[in-house]
Amino acid sequence: MEQPVFEGRPGKLPHWASNLEEHVDKKLLIILRDGRKLIGWLRTFDQFANLLVEHIVERHIIFEEKVFADIYLGTMLIRGENVCLFGEVDPERQDGLTEAPLADVLAKEAQNEAETGPFCALQDLVTKQI
Repeated sequence: MEQPVFEGRPGKLPHWASNLEEHVDKKLLIILRDGRKLIGWLRTFDQFANLLVEHIVERHIIFEEKVFADIYLGTMLIRGENVCLFGEVDPERQDGLTEAPLADVLAKEAQNEAETGPFCALQDLVTKQI
């Protein structure tokens, strides 16, 4: 019979959770299954990789124009199964993007989606550097 995740390790996290533990109280970029890009501070997580993240912004990026706009969302509990990728944000690194008005970015995003389809944006995200 398979051994339960926590058996023999009372009060300790499972082995796979050590990576999450290293990122607590750090600013993360989190990419969700639906393609949304969230940036915020990881505060805690549980054994299911559910994440409690504070000061979240949803970042909308137009790669062709190298512009972005953020929508402030506050504090979120993100279900672990919805996370595709996460990584620490380096505050000293310049990403080459400039901030633009939200209305302009959302309009351009809608135009791009109408021309290419809803799933091409996620494919572009995977093939381009953020």
